[in-house]
Amino acid sequence: MLFVSILTSDRERDPELWATLWQGGAPDGLQFVAVYNLQHNMRVFVINADPPQSIGWLDRLNAVGTIVTTPAFDHTQGWSDALARDIDGFTERLVQRFGAEGEKQAELRRRAMNAANPFAARRVALEWVSEREAEG
Repeated sequence: MLFVSILTSDRERDPELWATLWQGGAPDGLQFVAVYNLQHNMRVFVINADPPQSIGWLDRLNAVGTIVTTPAFDHTQGWSDALARDIDGFTERLVQRFGAEGEKQAELRRRAMNAANPFAARRVALEWVSEREAEG
């Protein structure tokens, strides 16, 4: 299972961080897919954990900072569709996966694409939510 963790720790504590990380072996099935150092005091870890319970090993990093971990679900294609404005491909994938509900979700995107500006697009979203609520 894929997880994303964000570690916030003071850089002056990096020696403690590295000592904590290197001490003791990680459980089998826990692997870093990617690690990014951000500006300031944050690092982002993309982690594959199988079994998912192996992610608990990272709790040791709380001794030198604060680590927040959450499951991650790959929605790259949908976000890429939005950038490319590929509403047809997006709709096709949603309908395949969710049927009629996918068509309703795609309709929101289609209507927003045709809005005059971001303000109008957000108004479309609010109208769409109201319509859905009225459906029950």
